[in-house]
Amino acid sequence: MKRKSIAQEYLMLVMDKNGILPPMRKEESKAGLVLASFMELLLGGIITVEKKKIIIEKDLQPEFMHLASLYAYLEEKPRTKSKMISDYSMGIRLNKLIDEIGESLFADGLVTKGEGGLFGPKITYIANQEQKGKLIDIIKSVIEKEDKFTEHDLILIFLLQKTKNLSQYLSKYEKEKWNSKLKAVKKDSQNKELARLIHYVDDSIAAMMIVFMAVYI
Repeated sequence: MKRKSIAQEYLMLVMDKNGILPPMRKEESKAGLVLASFMELLLGGIITVEKKKIIIEKDLQPEFMHLASLYAYLEEKPRTKSKMISDYSMGIRLNKLIDEIGESLFADGLVTKGEGGLFGPKITYIANQEQKGKLIDIIKSVIEKEDKFTEHDLILIFLLQKTKNLSQYLSKYEKEKWNSKLKAVKKDSQNKELARLIHYVDDSIAAMMIVFMAVYI
């Protein structure tokens, strides 16, 4: 399959067979989606972070239109990452983000739409199982064969792991291989940028999950 963005692939992989976020990992999965979207804009040079403030650097490019609502929110005024986390921990903003990403996948034929339940979203996005299977195979191949990860693959797989959505797709051997390679990335003195990226994502997802879980305590 043609690769999609980090946030698009993340959503395809975390949605269950009914097109909803897994109930036992719902808050973790939400936090992961917001961070995947934020990291897309950051790596794409659309935003930067200066003195803890998120700054818009350029107009939203067509390939990022599935993140239009997040971009519009960040464009309103400089906000800290903590403020973004708080504002996206529940409600309309988060649902809008899910819908935009879901609609972009629907337009490409990667998901179908379903009707949500009484207390859930009005529309669900159910991944095409063949395409989802191909994406899973790509991730398995990356873990098995690649010694040098792209930023895209590293962030995607790491976010799946941190939000407890990775294990279901990997064998015991593949889990061990991934953990070994992740440890090597963190210690690689020849590629400190990837190590820095992992630490940044790790710190960010930890902060996000504290906020997202606190909302529902």
